[in-house]
Amino acid sequence: TLCILAIACLGIFLWMTNAAQEQLASMVYEDYDMALVADGVHYGETDAGLVFVRVAVLVKDHAIEEIDIVEHRNGMGSAAESLAREIAEKNDCAVDAVSGATLSSEAIKSAVRRALSAGQAR
Repeated sequence: TLCILAIACLGIFLWMTNAAQEQLASMVYEDYDMALVADGVHYGETDAGLVFVRVAVLVKDHAIEEIDIVEHRNGMGSAAESLAREIAEKNDCAVDAVSGATLSSEAIKSAVRRALSAGQAR
């Protein structure tokens, strides 16, 4: 029975790993230009299957003041939430993913990019 349990666990792990890789490959990253992003709170979300993220991004004078992770459904990716502060400090989504929380990291970056893109003056 221990052998069957080990095989089942391995199968679940491989399925989850494959699902995460597929979600990473299909992740959408919206383009944005901070010079065009209006002041205010802008919302974005990303549904990556295993991970869902909704953010509120506060922009003032074309700079990210604060990122609030409104919702983050994840497996073990809560460590990626530290990216919100790093993105705000850099005023840029070009930050490294958190090791061990890659899918959550990329979902957070995608949601922030969507919020900023939505906040651009049209």
